[in-house]
Amino acid sequence: MKDFNEIEEDLKIDWLREFADNVVEQINNNDYDELAAVLLLENVKNKVLQIFPEKERQYELIYGRRFKRLFSKKGIFVELFEDKIIRN
Repeated sequence: MKDFNEIEEDLKIDWLREFADNVVEQINNNDYDELAAVLLLENVKNKVLQIFPEKERQYELIYGRRFKRLFSKKGIFVELFEDKIIRN
């Protein structure tokens, strides 16, 4: 039987999957300029990090890249402010 922490973690992961799917749908179904894309991605990242505050690196490796790749397919190449900091 799962304890409370395991159940809570499962609920958070389910939320993240659904949230990410909704973001993908938003990106695919709407038109964005570069500024709107950056704002969307920063808002998404902030929401995810509120739920998973210790997982910024994992977010960037999985979801940040996924969302940026979707935008690049639409001809929008976004680089978040944090990307510049990490590279320097």
